[in-house]
Amino acid sequence: MKLQIAILSSMCWVGAAHAQSASGGSIGGSTGGLISSDQFQNQIAVESAWWSQLGGSSLRNGNSPTNQTSGSILLDPDWISDGDGDLQLSFTPHASAVCDDERVYVLGLDQEFTHRLSSFDLNDGSMVWSSEIPFKLLDSWSSPSIDPHNNTIVVAAGFTLLAIDCLSGEQVWSIDLGMPLVNASPCVTDDLDCSDRVFLTDYSFSSGSLGMLYCVNVDPFDAVLNPYQPGELVWAAGLPGECSGNTPAYHDGVVYVSTADNGSGGAGHVLAFDARALMTPEPLWDTQNPQPIGFFSGVSVADGAVYASSYNFSGGQRSANTIKLRASDGQVQWSAPTVRTDAAPVILGDGRIVVSGGVPTSPSTFFSGSLPAIELIEDLGDSAVVLWDSFEATHEDLNTNGQWDQGEPYLSLGGWGHQPLVYRDRGSPKLLVGSMLPPTFNDPLTHAGSLHTIDLSKHPTESGFVISTQKDAGTTPALFGNRVLTTSSSGIASLHLSRAPITGSLIQQIRDVVDGHAPIESLRGNR
Repeated sequence: MKLQIAILSSMCWVGAAHAQSASGGSIGGSTGGLISSDQFQNQIAVESAWWSQLGGSSLRNGNSPTNQTSGSILLDPDWISDGDGDLQLSFTPHASAVCDDERVYVLGLDQEFTHRLSSFDLNDGSMVWSSEIPFKLLDSWSSPSIDPHNNTIVVAAGFTLLAIDCLSGEQVWSIDLGMPLVNASPCVTDDLDCSDRVFLTDYSFSSGSLGMLYCVNVDPFDAVLNPYQPGELVWAAGLPGECSGNTPAYHDGVVYVSTADNGSGGAGHVLAFDARALMTPEPLWDTQNPQPIGFFSGVSVADGAVYASSYNFSGGQRSANTIKLRASDGQVQWSAPTVRTDAAPVILGDGRIVVSGGVPTSPSTFFSGSLPAIELIEDLGDSAVVLWDSFEATHEDLNTNGQWDQGEPYLSLGGWGHQPLVYRDRGSPKLLVGSMLPPTFNDPLTHAGSLHTIDLSKHPTESGFVISTQKDAGTTPALFGNRVLTTSSSGIASLHLSRAPITGSLIQQIRDVVDGHAPIESLRGNR
């Protein structure tokens, strides 16, 4: 009976793995997306949570809201899609897809270089709709966000914040904020009853102007409870620094935001504001980076703390820093030297933090002083220690000069524009992280070249640290249950996490059962 349950549970994946997409989706290789019967043993049954915003939720901490997956082996894609027969899309490097339980939403360009938000069926990769959005400035990698209560996707593009209907792809509302919106992703609340908001920072880096935090209403008008129309500006707060990519985070009535430097290389800030305010509020607190470095990324929130990682334009591998602040009053708990990044810290929930940063380089590109790496930090309470840096741990210093030289090998993971995520398999935290490719003259912002699952209980030099790898995937992944959604130069792909690779012979046997060519009893030998 257990075997029959396992096989029947597999059938919904067999169709996705072996039926051609109706609108341009192509099917992956031999492992397809099927699962073996042993994967159902010792598995925690939970409802898959939506990957609704960059970093998984308004907390931005990269921690999968689904408690458990069914493995750490990345199977070949169930499907890959780049549009349909009439509309061919290329997707935005660094930007994350988001998904609900039926569709995945992703930003990109069509053949005419028109910017679009597109929706794909989660099961087969067929394109459901594609909607034109304003032109994204400066190759912005701002990710979309789902507003679950109003069934819309919120997008920042050009000077405009807009909402698009999840089902139809039609625009619901828009607001021109009057300033460029670059790299920062909208932060949508979902617990403020009938007065939920979206928060966003503008782009003011090197402009001589300070940044702004905008609060825009998303819920229906109510004369008493919510006297704002959807898409109406509630307030805008001036920030004590410039902004570029400073994605806000939100938790329990408070919105948190960082700033870049002050235009002359000064320290960035992290601030907290009352998200329920009906007029421009003063900050609940405002904390400067203890190092004279700016923040160019979102902040992360977890367990009563706020985390932020900086980007230093000079110095070596660990010339930037990551800080932890008390969420209640902004008091700095610790600062640790880390790699430069535009990605928010990933919070494992066990006293450890992962930072992704560094800049990929090649013989034809400028070496910034830091190389792509993921770093594992241990939180000691009032201090923190970097347990390892994957570049430092795996760099082979062939000429023993104590520094990296072009051509010397190392394990390239993460990068300054790459946002990894953490999930749990059998109670153990694993990391999904890509390998960024070096920029080229014609393509300064590139997709990741591969995607990996990482065993965070191991050191980078240990066997089994990299559990599994898939090529032509990896740009800032999203996770729905054990389904990974990620883009590459080939399109958007859906991959499954499995406990073990599936052999070709087992795939054929399961296919024969599903197609009615063999009885289910024929699979008992695979028990």
